[in-house]
Order: sequence, then C-alpha cells, then structure tokens
Amino acid sequence: MGSSLTLTLANIFMSAWQKNIVEEQTKTGEFYG
Repeated sequence: MGSSLTLTLANIFMSAWQKNIVEEQTKTGEFYG
C-alpha cells in the first residue's frame, strides 16, 4: 500500500540529491562522470 507514492517520492529525492552531488563535485573539480 502506497508503494507507488513512496517510490515516486524516493525517485524525486534521489534525483535532487544526485544533482546536488554532481554540482558539488563540479565545483571542486572532482567530477568523474
């Protein structure tokens, strides 16, 4: 029950988190693709 909503929220959270990590790595010159 509610697994679809949970997955959607998790995907949004992970996408935002990964985007933030990439930006941090790019700023510090440690982006490894």
